[in-house]
Amino acid sequence: MVNYEVEGMTCGHCKKTVEKVFAEFGTEATANLDDKSVTVKEILTDAELNKLRDRLSEDGYTLGNVK
Repeated sequence: MVNYEVEGMTCGHCKKTVEKVFAEFGTEATANLDDKSVTVKEILTDAELNKLRDRLSEDGYTLGNVK
């Protein structure tokens, strides 16, 4: 399991939105509000991360580095 930082998550709706965006790209993810992170089963490629970063930024979130 790998944890990535996510800035901008503040509520349950945010958590669901982040998880939904990952699902749009075929990646199962679990967001955690307490430590502002998202957990996936394996490390994502740079291309996957860039696509996710772009998509998440449209909703006001910033996908950071591995925690």
